[in-house]
Amino acid sequence: MSKTETVEALKGAIAAQRGTVVASFRGMTVSEMTALRKKLREVDAEFKVVKNTMIRLAAQGTPFQHLNEHFKGPTAVAFTHGDPVALAKAMKEYAAASPKITLRAGYLDGRVLSAKEVQALADVPSREVLLSRLVGGLSYPVTRLVQALSGPQRKLVYALDSIRRQGTAEATAG
Repeated sequence: MSKTETVEALKGAIAAQRGTVVASFRGMTVSEMTALRKKLREVDAEFKVVKNTMIRLAAQGTPFQHLNEHFKGPTAVAFTHGDPVALAKAMKEYAAASPKITLRAGYLDGRVLSAKEVQALADVPSREVLLSRLVGGLSYPVTRLVQALSGPQRKLVYALDSIRRQGTAEATAG
């Protein structure tokens, strides 16, 4: 692939991304790189080892160029086309398990994230967990309202049942 084709491919990846993590890597074997790529494919992301000059050229004229200061030394960029939180989680987990990769920065919604912010993003619960918490939070007041409204009816039923039992007991005794 020529330099022009590489830059164009990176421009396409930058334009299509929904979130990015920039990392440095040293001493990763091919099998470790393959394992990381497989893990990232599971969360709809891709991992590219890039030449710093090529990624800078591809980012030129876009908000992505604000990451330029992080393109030093051996650089890899993970782009997601899906959930940026899932990408951050996968990268954080891999970096925690391997000293060969270090998170440098991230990019989300036109904003550069520090390595700490990428790790904080990774700690956000998944979309499914957040939705279930929301549903639980919304259903709790409704449940309490139903219980409160059915309370007087239950008391009336208990009172009528008590009167019926009392009447049955008097009829049997009399």
